[in-house]
Amino acid sequence: MSLPFAVGGDGDGGDFDGVPDDCAAWTEDGDGSVTCTQHTGMMGEPGAGVAFSGVPGFFVFFFLLVLALGIGGTIWRVSTARRMARDSGLNVGDATAMALMDEDGLSATYLASNLRQRPAPAPEGGLPAAPASTAARLRELSELLQQGLITQAEHDERRARIIDAV
Repeated sequence: MSLPFAVGGDGDGGDFDGVPDDCAAWTEDGDGSVTCTQHTGMMGEPGAGVAFSGVPGFFVFFFLLVLALGIGGTIWRVSTARRMARDSGLNVGDATAMALMDEDGLSATYLASNLRQRPAPAPEGGLPAAPASTAARLRELSELLQQGLITQAEHDERRARIIDAV
């Protein structure tokens, strides 16, 4: 946009009457007035002072907001993948690489951590509990039938499985 300036002097006593100090290019109108067509920046370079003149402020704010959300989302994805890998005994470096390099890397880490066999916690005595004996399992099955928690058909089917496993 060109701005008209009245004829007067440029303030520094130079030879260009009516031209402002920050004007790099101007046109003279027929009535003696001067119109500046290009302003200089702070360092005297033409156009240097108008770097963001056409970009609205809300666009710059929106761009920075999206950039911050992207960085925050990436940090969350990596930290979540690392935590899941550490909790399940997987390689933390591999989980980090998957979260960064693949769009579904966090999901893959989640699945791998849930499919990984975790050791059962040891009982208070320090030794794992022995599997129940066949007799104990049959007694428990009979108690379930007496309490009415299973039907006679279910009792007979499960009893046959227990005996076949022996």
